[in-house]
Amino acid sequence: MRKLLLSLLLLSLCAPLHATLLDKFLAGLDTMQADFEQRVEAQGGSQSTSQSGIFYLQRPGKFRWDYAGENAQLIVADGSTVWLLDRDLEQVSHQPQSMALRGTPAQLLSQGEKVENHFRLAREYRSEGLQWMALTPIDDNSQVEQVLVAFRGEQLVRLEMVDKLGQYTRFSFSNLKRNPPLSKSLFKFKAPPGYDVWEH
Repeated sequence: MRKLLLSLLLLSLCAPLHATLLDKFLAGLDTMQADFEQRVEAQGGSQSTSQSGIFYLQRPGKFRWDYAGENAQLIVADGSTVWLLDRDLEQVSHQPQSMALRGTPAQLLSQGEKVENHFRLAREYRSEGLQWMALTPIDDNSQVEQVLVAFRGEQLVRLEMVDKLGQYTRFSFSNLKRNPPLSKSLFKFKAPPGYDVWEH
């Protein structure tokens, strides 16, 4: 019993310590730019797809996932709406940001609130030479089961998401720049002429 109580005490002491690693990264973060590689794996790892591009962030509430490739997708959050441009299908879908981002890594990075307002720290561990945090969304309506965040020192290098269907989405970041000057036009969106536009 004494060992169990000691373990619980140590766990309670560790959780805030590692939560501040993410808080420290977000503190004073107004803008961010980074190259990213994205890998999506179906449940069980039977199928996977890979993409890359540039991620832009302006806190609070604005971001842009600019995927590379002639017919690549584009995701823009302008502070109130998330826009998804699918060039291959020549269509645009959009959804209110408050609904689209619930419990997602994008909410984690872009929100101007404290992390604990939307996520619980489930556990922390070291793997692959990185310090990992496993977070679970507080919102029961989130389609996300878990968000994993990894740091090398104080630098964000990985973000991973597991949805309620068991699909893994993994982001690796490189060439990350803190608070670079970013054009406001990056976070504005207008549907191209001739594209179908519909609300998700």
